[in-house]
Amino acid sequence: MLQSSLRTSHKVVGLRYLWLALVSVFLGMIMSLIMRIQLMWPAVHFISGSGVSPASYSALTLLHGSLMVFVVLSCAPQAGFGGYFLPTQIGASEMAYPNLSRIAFWITVASVFGMVAAFFFEPQSGLTLWVAGVAVFCVAAVLNALNFMVTTIDLRAQGMTLPRMPITVWAWFINAILSLLIFSILLATCVLLLSDRIAATHFFSAAALSLGVPASSAIPAFPASWQRLFWFFAEAQVYIAVLPCFGIITHLLATFSRRPVFAHRAVVLALCAVGLLGFCIWGEHTFAAGMDPNSPLVFSLLASSLGIPASILLVSWFGTLWNANAKFSTAMLFALGFVSLFVSGGLSGLFLSAAQFRRAAQGDDFVTGHYHLVMGVAATFAMLAALFFWFPKMFGRALDERLGKLHFWLTFVGVYCLFMPMHWLGLISRLRHPANDLTAIFATHSPYGSLQTLVTFATVVTVAAQGIFVLNVAMSLVRTPQASRRNPWGATTLEWSSMAAASQVSHRSHITSHLVIHRGPYEFLPPNLRFGGDDFVPQDSPTPALPPTRPTAFGPGPEPLGST
Repeated sequence: MLQSSLRTSHKVVGLRYLWLALVSVFLGMIMSLIMRIQLMWPAVHFISGSGVSPASYSALTLLHGSLMVFVVLSCAPQAGFGGYFLPTQIGASEMAYPNLSRIAFWITVASVFGMVAAFFFEPQSGLTLWVAGVAVFCVAAVLNALNFMVTTIDLRAQGMTLPRMPITVWAWFINAILSLLIFSILLATCVLLLSDRIAATHFFSAAALSLGVPASSAIPAFPASWQRLFWFFAEAQVYIAVLPCFGIITHLLATFSRRPVFAHRAVVLALCAVGLLGFCIWGEHTFAAGMDPNSPLVFSLLASSLGIPASILLVSWFGTLWNANAKFSTAMLFALGFVSLFVSGGLSGLFLSAAQFRRAAQGDDFVTGHYHLVMGVAATFAMLAALFFWFPKMFGRALDERLGKLHFWLTFVGVYCLFMPMHWLGLISRLRHPANDLTAIFATHSPYGSLQTLVTFATVVTVAAQGIFVLNVAMSLVRTPQASRRNPWGATTLEWSSMAAASQVSHRSHITSHLVIHRGPYEFLPPNLRFGGDDFVPQDSPTPALPPTRPTAFGPGPEPLGST
């Protein structure tokens, strides 16, 4: 019984997701480096022995995007960190369905193997295998989403009301609802597409959509239905990646600033708005798919409305940092790096909304730079911040701060030198290359060769800098556990509480029976009210009531200190 419990423990499953994501992110970075070298020096045949074909280069791009989007950006912040810490942050000892967590993980592994194996097949059979891998991944994502929702709703400890849940729990919960919606749609879409490819059906063909046209007619495929269903997922996937990161960054900024979250309730509402609007803007990029001519206005207004919750989050982050006694640990630096990247990528997104600007930026480099800044790299910074923050809790050892800060600065400078020049390349490029004209695509003798060289050099430096991180993790794992530093950051939430850890001994009931929550998640003390040398009050601490927090412009702020 005990061994079975250990195998299905939410902490074990969460760590497995993180290790899978770690392997995937390094494979993805290696592939991005190969693509940059191939663009700069076409004579170097990494992809095939005799040359580069459009199919092989596109397949490598597809594999890179699949690992980064599905495994790294979808699994790591939600199933990895969320699966490990969500139960402990709400006072539960396990997920609602622990066996379901383990099943979902191995289904995810099978899907990753399928998507990677598709790279080594012929294009037609490889695409079929890739779609099957995506469908299997969707099954695991739906199972995880259901598990997260039930755990958050049903297994909160006594006194853990909704206003007392940490921002991270809110982010994981909202993200689970959004994941259930979009991965269900993508799963059904992939099943229909596999039916078209294997069983010769016509769900996404012109014969199935045109009146009076026999199915046997030689009519090319009509992808409008596929585009509409696919964009239900693809547009919302951006927010699947960044929603947990919003929660993690808000959590870390409050912890290292030693201040409550500024406009706490407004932040929760902003996260809800991001999840809702993120699902409703699916038609933003499907204007040429036979939709109503008025639909662009509706979807554009919904997409523009996302600027409101994003602005609330930025105001909260800067309000939390304002006049704070911040501790600039490596985790805090990566959190601040996320804010910087999010702002930079968001500003470039505003430029893309202008039609005249889109015509000026004819190349796809501008879009690539924008997408990586606001989604890929920013989310990676949030995950690195979370790893440096929770590493002592997961392994009993802290990562080396000197190596961590060196890793941060090299990575921070590297990604800006990598993706900001891509914006410039997109602006100044006036060449439209045919899709299959690899000679034009890989041309290095151009007026913009210096920027291409800078991008390639920055890619090499950024990838090489991750070796410092690997060395840091390896050195930390062989150290003796630091049992005396149970809560090195002075955090207030339950995963760091010794009382909560001692209370989680139930084997059949997943609710912590002896744990009672007395207060909100972010209560830090000013110098004149500190007691026992600590400047924070854990959520399960039954200390006497303290003066309430000052109301903010967004409402009354967090719950009063000491309220029950």
